[in-house]
Parts: sequence; structure tokens; C-alpha cells
Amino acid sequence: MSTMKRGNTVDFATVRAKVPLTWFFEHMLGASEPTLRSQGTLRYNVCPNPDCGLASKASTKCSVSRDRWNCFACGKKGDVVEAAMHHWGTSLKDAALRLIGADEEVLCSYKAPVAPPKVDRDDAVLHKVIAQLVDAQRDVATGAIEYLASRGIDPKLTREAVRRKLLVTLPEDPEACKEHLLGVCGRDALATAGLWRHDAKAPAAAFRPLMFVSYGMTSVEFRLMRKPKPGDIKSLRYGAIAPFVWINECQDRVMIVEGAIDLLSALQMGTKRSLIGVPGCENWREEWFTKLAGRDVLDGLDGDGPGVQASEKLRPVLEGKGAKYHRYLHPHGAVDLNDELMLRRQNRH
Repeated sequence: MSTMKRGNTVDFATVRAKVPLTWFFEHMLGASEPTLRSQGTLRYNVCPNPDCGLASKASTKCSVSRDRWNCFACGKKGDVVEAAMHHWGTSLKDAALRLIGADEEVLCSYKAPVAPPKVDRDDAVLHKVIAQLVDAQRDVATGAIEYLASRGIDPKLTREAVRRKLLVTLPEDPEACKEHLLGVCGRDALATAGLWRHDAKAPAAAFRPLMFVSYGMTSVEFRLMRKPKPGDIKSLRYGAIAPFVWINECQDRVMIVEGAIDLLSALQMGTKRSLIGVPGCENWREEWFTKLAGRDVLDGLDGDGPGVQASEKLRPVLEGKGAKYHRYLHPHGAVDLNDELMLRRQNRH
């Protein structure tokens, strides 16, 4: 302990080396195990920031890579000492001192989870794969129509989303979906694009047949076509951070929403605004908003804690670009736009 604490100073490097970050997530934050092991990264459903905290078992909001963590929900990040500082609400020094007291025997017996090796993705190949899958779209899958209808999205709007190349509906059966992906793209391209791990029997996309395509086809999100079960990962994104876009009747009035389902929900509820769907409340780039000067922009991000925090960051950026900013107020009982759409349906019945 003397090497870690000298007088009024703390050797933070030694504390970080002693206490594995994954141990802190699993033993201090209550994450039983990673909710996702992706290329070079572990994902957890809990954040050290108490205001963000624990999410559903299907969440993958907080990533851990080596000795650093990053929460995609609230935007906080850091190492194990900063995680402890947020969690315990103490100073950085006090957090380090508390970590020093962790049981040596427990730490020595702890076996850290291992993330799969990182695969170098070829973005040009990913772009080609996405374009091939878009071009291969034929009849809209019945299961996709039924699932989105259960989320309040009318079949006519689902078909329009397919026509606009925002949505691709893959075969529902995982084996059939796997064969479709192989037939359209080939295994080598899927692997090079980062969609198929070398040690996997099938690409994860084969189990998530709703395929939402970003603007410019630079990224894609594959989603489950059912309600997630405990431990399920409802969606997987591949590619650069890029928005979903829907050019609507009013181009001088724009709404910013979180994700493709909320984008479709806003349309279903009758908005005439053009829409920008960010792939996560913290996942946006300032350059997306350079053409919004003078336009009326409605911020429709989720009404939960992470959404409100993200809006606080988004507002000055939009106003700095010359946009006329407004915040959308979600009704009581609705966290996001799809919640509101479902509430409207319930009230009609």
C-alpha cells in the first residue's frame, strides 16, 4: 500500500494497475457479465454515473476497452478511478484511496472477461455490401410489416421506407437470412466488411432481419424483429456514425429524433417536417447540421435522463449553426416518440 499512498499523494497508475475495470463493473456496479462482446470491446448495461445507472439487460450502452470506459447514453467516460469517483460521488483522490482497500484475495482470483479480437473493417467493402443488400430487396417481408405494425407503423409507411432505401427487410428465418446474405454478398465480403466474425457460424445480422440504412449507405443497423428477451441485444450497428434521413414536405422545418423507429413514429403521427435520426442520443456530428441555418428545428430526442442531457449539448450546437431551436415535450407516460405513438393508439381504443 505504501507504493500507492505517499503522504497526501496517491499513485493513480498503481491503483489502475491493481483494480481491473471489468471487476469494478461486475462487483461494484452489479453487472453480472458483459451484455455484449464485440470486436476489441466489452459492453455493459450499467454506467458508473448514478444519473445514468442501470439499464435493461438488453442494453449495451457502456463500452469497456482495455482500461477505459465510455457511456454512449450519458457521454461520461474515463478509467477505473474516474468510474469509482462517479459511482461513489467522491473526489478522484478519495475514490483511488477506496479502491486501494479492495480485497487482494478477491482481486487475485478474479478472471476478467475477454473481448474478441478487433477486426479491421474495410469501410469501402461495407458500403458495397450495404448497397448490394439494398439492391437485392424485393417483396417487403410479411414479418417486418407485422412487427412494425405492432409498433404502430402502418404497412404503407413501412413500404415507403423500403422504397426510399431507409429500410431493408431480410428473411425472418435465421438460416434463410444467412443464405440470403451469403448469396448476395459472399462470406469474404461479409467478413471484410466486419459483419461476420471468423469464429462465428453465422453473422449476427442473420438474427436481426430489420436492416436500417444510414444516409449515404455508410453504416447500417440490424434490429430484432420481436421484443427482446432477457440477455438479447436488440440492435447492432456497423460502419461510421451517420444519420438516418427522411426528406419530407417541409424542408425548412426539421425534426431531430433518436433512431429509425422514432423517425417512422414521427411520420406515423403526421409530421410534415423533414427528419434527421441520430443513431443514439450522443452519436451525432456537428457537420450534419451545417445546412440548418434559418430553419425551424424541433429536438425530439428521448425524454429520459440521457436524452435530456444530450439535448443540453445539442441546443448550443444547433443555435450556433443559426437554427431556430425548439425542444419537443413528450407527453406523460412516453419516453420517446414510439411510446407516444403507442399511447395514442391505446387511447383511440
